[in-house]
Amino acid sequence: MNTTLTALPGVRVGHSTHLDRLTGCTVVLFDEPATVALKAYGGGAGGFNTGGLKSGSTDYRLNGIFVAGGSGTGLMAGASILEAMREDGVGFRSGPGGVVVNPSVTGAAIYDLGMSVAPFEAEFGREAYLKASADPVASGNVGAGTGASVGKFLWLDGGAKVGAMKGGVGSARVDLGGGITVVAMSVVNAVGNIVLPDGQILAGNRSEAGGFSRYDQVSDIVTRSLSNTTITVVGTNVDLGSKEHYEKLAHLATHGQVRAINPVHTSADGDSLFVFSTGTLRDPLNANGPYFKEGPTDIHLQVDLLGYAAARAVQESIYDACRAATSVAFDDAYGGVVPAAS
Repeated sequence: MNTTLTALPGVRVGHSTHLDRLTGCTVVLFDEPATVALKAYGGGAGGFNTGGLKSGSTDYRLNGIFVAGGSGTGLMAGASILEAMREDGVGFRSGPGGVVVNPSVTGAAIYDLGMSVAPFEAEFGREAYLKASADPVASGNVGAGTGASVGKFLWLDGGAKVGAMKGGVGSARVDLGGGITVVAMSVVNAVGNIVLPDGQILAGNRSEAGGFSRYDQVSDIVTRSLSNTTITVVGTNVDLGSKEHYEKLAHLATHGQVRAINPVHTSADGDSLFVFSTGTLRDPLNANGPYFKEGPTDIHLQVDLLGYAAARAVQESIYDACRAATSVAFDDAYGGVVPAAS
């Protein structure tokens, strides 16, 4: 079973992967323009064309979402994606005979290992766009996750070497019955540790004494890493009707980040979560739905159920990213390597 975003009909995903530069870009494309909402709780959140995603904004539907490495320069990928879309005639048309094509995308960037290797190139966005397909989305050291890492609040060797482990791209899917599908894709580049439901650390900040450091046990924080970001894209096939409901869904879905990452949403993180819907399923609840109404409709129940499922998918997608990742050599890393959980 496809457990990735492309399980939703009309959704394609492409990766631009540059292992030699430890950076890349991932693009999510919609065959039909989709409603997109955003919640950003990290203190260092930033993005591309995100202003119109807020609750209360007009629902101008989008053609895609991207996540890039390269920090602020990674947002240049948005321009190359737009240019590629325009060449393909993707977007709203205006002017005489529709000669002017106006595509619309949004996105965000992470501060990855590649920032210490080589410049991010805007063309990585176009590469990801051209590679987009409906195939299951690859996990691990691919796309925007190529240079992602986790566990960076305590640097080792007196602050000279990063004690991180490898993050990456991960996916997970939750089905609620009745055809309801919720899928999450996360690019995991957290300052915190990745924590399993039983409290064990899957990947995180290594300790010179062996094992892992825990944020709440460190009295002297030694870090040079001020930019760390987990970006998640959640997709569903349920039409929730208004941007306010999608924004609430995004809020609930971020609980998956909270469950899997410790610490999370810090001042040194740009943690953000995008939600989109293909809108193919309306009023999906079974005959018991009306008994749980809070008002004239059951839309709030739909949002809550989807939000709970999305949080589960987000949590599992973060674990998938770390499990699928592979170790990379890195001069600034403790021992010269950023090891993977595997």
